[in-house]
Amino acid sequence: MKCFLHHKVHKEAQRILFILLIIFSFNLGFAQFNEYHPEVNWLTIDRENFAVHFHDGAERTAKVVAKIMEEIYEPLTSFYGYKPDKVHFVIKDIDDYANGATYFFDNKIEIWASPLDTDLRGTHNWLRNVISHEFTHMIQLQAAMKAPRTLPALYLQWLNYEDERRPDVLYGFPNMIISYPVPMINVPPWFAEGTAQYMRKEFNYDFWDSHRDMILREYVMNGRMLTWNEMSVFDKTSLGNESVYNSGFALVKYIAEKYGESKLIEINNNLRSGFSFTIDGAIKKAIGISGIELYEEWQDYLRNDYEQRTLNIRKNLVDGEKIETEGFGNFYPTYSPDGKKIYYISNKGADYFISSLYEYDVEKKKSKLIQGGIGSTLAVSNDNLKLYYSKLTEKNKNWVSIHDIYVYDLKTEEETRLTFGMRANNPSLSHDGSRIVFIFQKDGTINIGIVDTEGKNFKVITSFSNGEQVFNPKFSPNGEFVVFDYSMNSSRDIARINTDGTGFQFLLSSTQIDERNPVMQNDSTLIYSADENGIFNLYSINLNSNNKRQLTNVLGGAFMPSPYKSNKIVYAGYESTGYKIYELQNTNEIDLSNFNYLPKTVGDGLNKNTNSLSGAEFNFQRLKNFDDRITPDYEINNYKGTFTKLAIIPFIRLDNYSKKAKGIELLKPGVYFYSSDMLNRFNIFGSAAINTRWERDIFASLEYRDRIPGLFSLGLKPEISLQAFNVSRTSENVIGLFPDTVGGIINYGLKIPIEVGYNLLEFDFIAKHPIFSKLHNLELKVVYSRYEAIIGSFLLPGNLLYPTTRDVYLKGWNVGLAYRLENFDRTKDMEINPYGTKIDFQYEYSINDFNPEEFYDENSGTLVTRFEKTNFNRFELNLLQAMKLPGWKHSLTVQLRGGTILGPQTDDFFDFYLGGLIGMKSYPFYSISGNEFAHVNVTYRFPVFEHIDTRLGHLYIDKIYASIYGDFGNAWNGTSTKLSDFKKGIGGELRLQLNSFYLFPTSIFFNASYAFDEFRRENAFTKETIRYGKEWRMYFGILFGFEF
Repeated sequence: MKCFLHHKVHKEAQRILFILLIIFSFNLGFAQFNEYHPEVNWLTIDRENFAVHFHDGAERTAKVVAKIMEEIYEPLTSFYGYKPDKVHFVIKDIDDYANGATYFFDNKIEIWASPLDTDLRGTHNWLRNVISHEFTHMIQLQAAMKAPRTLPALYLQWLNYEDERRPDVLYGFPNMIISYPVPMINVPPWFAEGTAQYMRKEFNYDFWDSHRDMILREYVMNGRMLTWNEMSVFDKTSLGNESVYNSGFALVKYIAEKYGESKLIEINNNLRSGFSFTIDGAIKKAIGISGIELYEEWQDYLRNDYEQRTLNIRKNLVDGEKIETEGFGNFYPTYSPDGKKIYYISNKGADYFISSLYEYDVEKKKSKLIQGGIGSTLAVSNDNLKLYYSKLTEKNKNWVSIHDIYVYDLKTEEETRLTFGMRANNPSLSHDGSRIVFIFQKDGTINIGIVDTEGKNFKVITSFSNGEQVFNPKFSPNGEFVVFDYSMNSSRDIARINTDGTGFQFLLSSTQIDERNPVMQNDSTLIYSADENGIFNLYSINLNSNNKRQLTNVLGGAFMPSPYKSNKIVYAGYESTGYKIYELQNTNEIDLSNFNYLPKTVGDGLNKNTNSLSGAEFNFQRLKNFDDRITPDYEINNYKGTFTKLAIIPFIRLDNYSKKAKGIELLKPGVYFYSSDMLNRFNIFGSAAINTRWERDIFASLEYRDRIPGLFSLGLKPEISLQAFNVSRTSENVIGLFPDTVGGIINYGLKIPIEVGYNLLEFDFIAKHPIFSKLHNLELKVVYSRYEAIIGSFLLPGNLLYPTTRDVYLKGWNVGLAYRLENFDRTKDMEINPYGTKIDFQYEYSINDFNPEEFYDENSGTLVTRFEKTNFNRFELNLLQAMKLPGWKHSLTVQLRGGTILGPQTDDFFDFYLGGLIGMKSYPFYSISGNEFAHVNVTYRFPVFEHIDTRLGHLYIDKIYASIYGDFGNAWNGTSTKLSDFKKGIGGELRLQLNSFYLFPTSIFFNASYAFDEFRRENAFTKETIRYGKEWRMYFGILFGFEF
């Protein structure tokens, strides 16, 4: 006899819900560089307080890192009175990328061996600077934590659900998801980066150089300083983010020099207080004035100081004509040989240093885009028809990002690659047009090489091997030698070397002056940039007579000169809004007596507080006069897997899916946990939660990125994931016996209330591999699912006790293949208003033993499971295109979704669901379902308020965007449907982007939608009808990003 069990947990819906809980509700506030390179062999230098992990080819860098750490460990840990657990350094020299990253929760620091070459900071010894900087982060941030580093935060979460009307559905889909962190640290970026650059004053590995002074001076003199609130968050343009570093360094120095170094430690220790959620109170407790009062005091000091020091300069400006005003990163201007065109690099229209190549017509005074994705120096062929440059490319065996040289034909508009895997950057063309000189790097050392204009006949002309840095090589007019920037410890000098590798010598060298960007105007005259008076200006010097002339007198800075004949120079000039392109004509000698801007560290002239921390026990003179050309003979061993300590992140979740649960039953406490191998070969992540009803949510994942025998020899390096899900729910249900159909309506002779528990178990095997490029990914997935209902005991007629039984109603295997592409423009608003493309195409073959109904066997008096074989092919496509509209920061997004289950109609347990938070929001999640579906969404999004720059306690409010959208879609069974059956909806959304506790991105959305079409749905078992449509639906969320 067939009986009716009121409802079951639907397969796809439950899985989507669990993914929402796990993925979208957890964030540690910073990005990890998860990529691992199994193609290289990894080694380790193991010391008492630290370990250095590195790969073949980066041994020199690793040894220098170990030497530096041995020397700075005690001075820095004693400064803060804090010693971290053993620190692990990971050294990489695979990509052409320069950075350092400190993961202070994990005691890991990643260092890229390539020296930093940025136009927003001066040049310093890369490894001395970056190691001291990142290690200071490790100490200072851990010392400011309110709890052990293995307890980085706790989360407060709240889930609310749709009021589900279908009697065969256990509970509705979420219409509200809140996941909010309460971190154990709240240090603003300006203080973290300021103290990391300050290190301790005796080091001088990073100092207040002329670039830093230039940026701050221009901000102050033009009334564009970052506000107190702006200094406390990143999420800006490249220039804005760098200004957080820069302003933070200046303010930290100001505090140390006016109030004493010990106040830096006091402020940091005050942040450790459990009741300190902003830095304002920590500052007031240390120095007696609030954070905003300190800022205003510092701002007044800077304004008065810079106005006095630049008075005569402002009266005698010599800067030429500004020919490019857009963008903040305009670099490397170069005249064509005929002087009719100027080619340059610009990031105009971009928020970051994502540059393109432009051509400026001198006569028409107009520029046009030539080629995107270029950020190097340029060279123009003698016939004015070809452009030579370098750009980053991943078109190589291991898809690593490295520089190679290209040539662009202006006539055919075709680009040709000249070098392959040479890491060749900053090219320059010989005057006879036959050779290209460039720089290339390995193991933290930069050298100069030459190839012909076909990229062949490679020749190395320098043989540096100890971390030397060289930049911007240029041929002499006769092609016999090359001039270039050179740096070993700090600042730059100008040197030359013959093209056969002989005759290395310095042309300009001074420990107090930074000289850079040399170019030969003729056989004897060198044009260059230098900060002789504390401001970078252009100079010329006759190399025969040493007669020197100053060519510009600017308030910001003048760099990267390119002369045309003897009377014109184009250059990159810095002002408060970034680097612009200037042209200077009829260059005349400037009377140097007009200059009295004296270089000095910000803070000089203050009544310096003598309250400095003692360091008498350390030999700082030896630390300053370092020589890293010689390193100890460290013992080197093969890398052995080392994991970070297991981090535990507790959460308390208010999860009200049960209509019967009350009070404490609604609370579901739990934990997230994670650990990873130091090289990211393995990652472990999971979560577990349980409530007083013993309902649980359990997830565990293991990721593996190392070599797989057999596949690796074929050039395949898939990322493997093993995942396990277990969810249990309890529900009050009804079992119906003795059905009778009257007038099409099923009536049950007996309905017995029962308690049903649901136990969902799933194991996933996932293999991901990029194809074509890193943007395109192919994913193979194998899934095993087992869904079980535990039916509580109940009384049958005659007071017969029916015992508790277990009903496995699904045992299934799914094998799937997916292609995924995500390619979104990098903008500072990309989270709240993205532009780009997303493609997700999935195929799945599903093999299931499925029990759609319960059968009551009168003979045995038991419920009997009767499995049906349910096998099918399933396809699903999701296309999204977000387009930037002209004239404003508004966008139009079009999303197309569709899916089909091939073959005979399957049970609605396997349906696609079209509504709810992740689909057509104007209809409930379970209201529209079927074996086939199609959906179109069109969204127009626009800013309401930008740059709000307001802080409420620990919250920084940045921007608000709004959108309006329309939906058109339907789900059905069978081979065809009618357009008239498609459902329509409209809605609007407000998005608010904030930052919490300085560290965590916070995204708030409120969505309201209206369903135009009313329809009814009949329950397959009870024949009850449910009405949908002609109503408003609301959604709300607080997460880390705008995922829906």
